[in-house]
Amino acid sequence: MGNIAIAFATSTISFSEFVEVKRQKQLENKRVRSLIPTYIARLNRSDETITTINLNGLGVDTNILRLLTAPINRGQTCVTELYLEHNWFGSEGAAVVARVLSHNIHLKIVSLAHNHIGSIGAMAIANALEQNTVLQRLNLGYCEIDDDGVKKLATSLKKNHSLKYLNLEGNFVSSEGVRSLLNCVYDTSGGIQSLFDSNHSLISYHNGQRTIYNPNFPETTVSNRQLVFQLASVLASCNFRYSQPRWTTTPTSSSSSSLVKKSNDQTSRRVAACKILQYCLKEHRNDYWKCIEKLEEKIVPHIVGWLVRYGGVEVMYIVLRDMPWLLEKNQEDVNQNPFLESCDETSDGTVVMENVLA
Repeated sequence: MGNIAIAFATSTISFSEFVEVKRQKQLENKRVRSLIPTYIARLNRSDETITTINLNGLGVDTNILRLLTAPINRGQTCVTELYLEHNWFGSEGAAVVARVLSHNIHLKIVSLAHNHIGSIGAMAIANALEQNTVLQRLNLGYCEIDDDGVKKLATSLKKNHSLKYLNLEGNFVSSEGVRSLLNCVYDTSGGIQSLFDSNHSLISYHNGQRTIYNPNFPETTVSNRQLVFQLASVLASCNFRYSQPRWTTTPTSSSSSSLVKKSNDQTSRRVAACKILQYCLKEHRNDYWKCIEKLEEKIVPHIVGWLVRYGGVEVMYIVLRDMPWLLEKNQEDVNQNPFLESCDETSDGTVVMENVLA
């Protein structure tokens, strides 16, 4: 007691003030902890006014998660944001959240950062993403996820078309894991078809300038940084640039304009087309015909169509000048493929090459 008295004698607050501050903190913690049963009670009453649940750092464990998500699973709520950072659940708790994501139609933001879910928990979340169609932001930062979990996430994200931001910073990701992420958004293993089947909705794998890999891996300075640079390049040059909403003007009776957003399918095809062009042309961006001549004959008109659509009048002039033989092709002889449907569309008054040749 004497030592404590001496310590407070040299400090800026008295012992009584210290006790009062500690009491106030205890009351505040008790008040904040009461949020959990309050949320659960309101959700069980189907309170649709609750759109955001923030339980960061409140000691939420798997049992509390089950109570919290039960009414959400029953479809009785309209919760769009769920924050569960710095809590006490692991892979079992991640599986509980995964069940919500599997069929929920409201949740757009979920953050599980700083929970020990590991790769098993990440795999459960990944399986849910294959069925989810609405989630836009998912934070799995500092969740002790290794390459196995990242690979499963990358595989599942090829079947997801809504998620835009996936935060994986601070996990145990090596160059092998980063490579799987790159293949997720820019898969060249199967040529044009695998490129088309890649993920075209993701915009970022991390927040700000923080790394998505673990700097403790010995190959970080060589392999990882180069792979992350390539990944960032694809996300910036294709996914982000061409997935931005494209609006068309529709006149109304009052002579005003309303903006109409293009469908997700059209956006995905537009991003896919740009990736295919990037892959086929590579560094020969000014020598279109040299690259095109090496492609299969049935694919050529479609590639040209994309070039014209996204390259403008200048590209159209170059194509017609240097490849006049294309004018002699009969559109009816071209075998349509599932991944070439976007070539039949027009955008902002630009006519696709197939229609020009018809």
